[in-house]
Amino acid sequence: MTQKKHWESVGSCPTNSPAAKGIQSIADSQNTQIDVKIPENSSLNDQTVSTNNSSISRFKTARELFENDIIELPCLIHPIIQKMGLMALAGSSDTGKSTLLRQLALDVICGNSQFIGFDITATHQRVIIVSTEDDALSISSLIKKQAVGIPPEKLENLVFLFDDENLLENLEKEISTYPVDLVIIDCFSDAFGQELKDTHRIRNYLNDFQRLANRHQCLFIYLHHTGKRTEDLEPSKNNLLSGQGFEAKMRLVIELRKDRANPNLRHFCIVKGNYLPNHLKSESIELEFDQGSFRFKPTGKRIPFSDLVKKGIDEDLKAKFLLAKKLEAEGKSQEEIAPIVGYSGKGSVSKLLKSGREKGW
Repeated sequence: MTQKKHWESVGSCPTNSPAAKGIQSIADSQNTQIDVKIPENSSLNDQTVSTNNSSISRFKTARELFENDIIELPCLIHPIIQKMGLMALAGSSDTGKSTLLRQLALDVICGNSQFIGFDITATHQRVIIVSTEDDALSISSLIKKQAVGIPPEKLENLVFLFDDENLLENLEKEISTYPVDLVIIDCFSDAFGQELKDTHRIRNYLNDFQRLANRHQCLFIYLHHTGKRTEDLEPSKNNLLSGQGFEAKMRLVIELRKDRANPNLRHFCIVKGNYLPNHLKSESIELEFDQGSFRFKPTGKRIPFSDLVKKGIDEDLKAKFLLAKKLEAEGKSQEEIAPIVGYSGKGSVSKLLKSGREKGW
């Protein structure tokens, strides 16, 4: 009869250590299954390591990888957002990052077919949002605007956590009981809570969440911020706050930024995508924000990143003038045009149109 023994260490016991190899040798000679359990507080604790002849090896041969059923990278949002691992959505303040991620969460739990024009492939239709910037009262107000018409039973599958203490442990317990497709961390700097330039510490912190994502085959999206004045530059993974350690751990990085002429437009810019073709990483996906539904909708336009760079004052004004002129030709009043071009009243629109015509724009 095969005996089963448990060896628990106060410290850590990597599977390639002399101790683990010794245990393997004993197991082989005595036909004994021994489980090496890593303590919960160890960064090595990604799963119990079974060391017997019939164990599933952590090593995979090229033949196994070649002959499995995977043809392309499994995606939650095809083809841009992967099914599991870590990714980031970054941008300056007041761009609508949290709103866009809540929209994604609602689309997933409702079983909607698309998110901003891309197909959704959800397994569990369940999402967790860890909110460190907005409390329950704030989210209650916002969710009422975004979730209009969604059946209450669907909303049961969108779960909020407003406390980031013991975050890894609490997420492990929740996901083990109720599997999810997606965990949104809003935002990274609060959850991390330490110096953003400490690359080594950031990588160690994210390693635990990467193992959690891989173990439960789900995706973690970190909401993050870009540096001051980077919105004047071309969209780039280098615009993110913090050391290179954060960006390096992300398989996908998206920068969301405002349009310079039309405050209702946003640019969804894929600035890093390890497995995406270059054409998806050189043009933005233009989105329009609908104030009524509190949702972003794709306009169908792709804008080159180079066109999003800040130009001279005259060029910015010219862009607003041309937009105002176009809207006026479509029959909109100056009062209607004002909020579209970012002005508070029709008087400013009148001055803009007059100035532009005088300059021959």
